[in-house]
Amino acid sequence: MSALSLDELLAVFLKDRWLRPATQKTYASRLGIFKSYMGDDVLACEVTRDHVLEWREHSIGNVFERRISEITWNNYVRHLRAIYKHGIDHGYLPIMKNPFSGVSVSVYKKKKKVLTKGQIKLARECLMLSEKLEQVKAKPERIHPAWFWRVVFETFYHTGMRLRQLLYLTPGDVNVRDRYIVASSEGAKNRVEHTIPISTALEPHLKMLMNSARVMGFERGEQLFNVNRFSERHRSEKMNTWQVERFFDLLSEACGCRITPHRFRHTLGTELMREPDRNLHITKALLGHSSVKTTLEYVHTDVEMLRPHLENR
Repeated sequence: MSALSLDELLAVFLKDRWLRPATQKTYASRLGIFKSYMGDDVLACEVTRDHVLEWREHSIGNVFERRISEITWNNYVRHLRAIYKHGIDHGYLPIMKNPFSGVSVSVYKKKKKVLTKGQIKLARECLMLSEKLEQVKAKPERIHPAWFWRVVFETFYHTGMRLRQLLYLTPGDVNVRDRYIVASSEGAKNRVEHTIPISTALEPHLKMLMNSARVMGFERGEQLFNVNRFSERHRSEKMNTWQVERFFDLLSEACGCRITPHRFRHTLGTELMREPDRNLHITKALLGHSSVKTTLEYVHTDVEMLRPHLENR
């Protein structure tokens, strides 16, 4: 076992662990990046802490020629440390100390990005304009089909769900009659299923999508948010993250501001905590978090939220 290559160490790690395919690809990607620096011939047991520190200097040491950010570096280290820890704990590696321990770096934390009411309004106007143009011209616009992407936009806005959770939704997960959505554990970061209420504002959009899916003959367990089934342009079998990100790139370009699915989560958390009867437990439940600490990271406190407390003092 002492002569394991990096690829062989990864193989035993993935064999022993029960990980989703996407997670397995992430680990393989991080190891591949490290291999490109170390070389293909190095054995796993030959990697030392000095090698890792040299790689860190190579990656983020020069502020003018920085190859990756500190956040990305810490992400790489976290995955590689887990692989090596597994190898050491289970006797695959004849070493005592993990070379990836204690090599993370401090990161300057910036405020979470949230969307303003003006940006939301402008985005909706862009989508409604695209929808009207498609109806009048009877041909696809850049954002196509506009009605579908408007449903995607409103679903993110009103639920704050993750991108992966949206992609995993099926017709069986959406109960329009009782007005709730079951966000499956498969799409959740913490693998915990949670239920999200369907608001009055979101209800007509989801009804339109469900009716369209019914007309198209969707099965109960098929992917519900699948632009390929409603589009004249798209031809993939399933909708993927790239297609959703491409839509938001086009929308951001049209609006002149950055709009992403994750910013809806920050915005929802912030707005819920601005309410007079704000409830951290409710916000945590709606965002599907396992820890209040995680929820607090999503809550953006602005100057106007702080001002009344100083005035009252």
